[in-house]
Amino acid sequence: MDSGQTSTYACEIPEDFVEVRSEWLQLLMSVGYVACGQGRPSQSAIIFDGIAAVRPDSELPLIGLAMAQINLGKIALAGDTLLKRAAKLNPGSQLVRAFAAMALRMAGIVEESDRLIDAVIADGTDHCATELARNLKNEDFKYLRKKSR
Repeated sequence: MDSGQTSTYACEIPEDFVEVRSEWLQLLMSVGYVACGQGRPSQSAIIFDGIAAVRPDSELPLIGLAMAQINLGKIALAGDTLLKRAAKLNPGSQLVRAFAAMALRMAGIVEESDRLIDAVIADGTDHCATELARNLKNEDFKYLRKKSR
């Protein structure tokens, strides 16, 4: 990006800022998840959006952003973040698929969720994604849909 050019994040991102150390970003990812878990999903979304700005080729901040969106009650937006943005960055990511399956299931789109869950379990290459998929298999999230009516 040329110096002074405005990014899609509506601010200037100096070129040297893109070279943020990975350890710092990992720490920020942890802070984002803690914020989300502590009832601060808006702040969490800001953190993950910022990380995505400096690591635009990584799907990991988008997974965190989607979790913040879910906690904000924006389940459809979370699904879009996972299926349209994160999956585009890493089409083979089983973790993206597992989290997308969770968002779909929360939205009541069970058949599509089951398709993703079954694919993640069958693949089995990502332990975390496989465990999440197995746990989702028996979760219906009906309480969420009743609550939002």
